[in-house]
Order: sequence, then C-alpha cells, then structure tokens
Amino acid sequence: MNITDLNRKDEAVIISLKTIDKKFMERLMDLGIYEEARITLLNKLAFDNLYLLEVDDIEICLRKEDALHIEVRK
Repeated sequence: MNITDLNRKDEAVIISLKTIDKKFMERLMDLGIYEEARITLLNKLAFDNLYLLEVDDIEICLRKEDALHIEVRK
C-alpha cells in the first residue's frame, strides 16, 4: 500500500522509501518523511494529483508520482 491508497484523514506509518531517488529521499528526510514516521493524509488535491500530508505537525504536499513510491501501513 502507498500514500495514494489512503483516504482523507487516514493515519499511517511509512514502511519503505526504497524506490525513491537518493537525493530526493534526503530532501524528504529533512522534512520528516522517513521510515517509521507517522503521517496523516489531510487531503487529495488537483484531481488526486497532489497529496497534502501532515508529518510532525508540518503540512507537506507531494506529487502523485512521488507519493506512489512511499509505502505505508495503517
């Protein structure tokens, strides 16, 4: 399951970032997105092409193509 499978207000734990480019993974980790981090999907925007997440009281918007590579579990 990845972020795009979540519904609005669902909470999940990130279990894998392995398929993400290393440089982009470092940027995500700087924002608090790392394995075992707890996230909440706040909303799906722009016809489900953008995903608004909350991580550690910070709101982050990811593109669908990036969200597809972040595996989570509820």
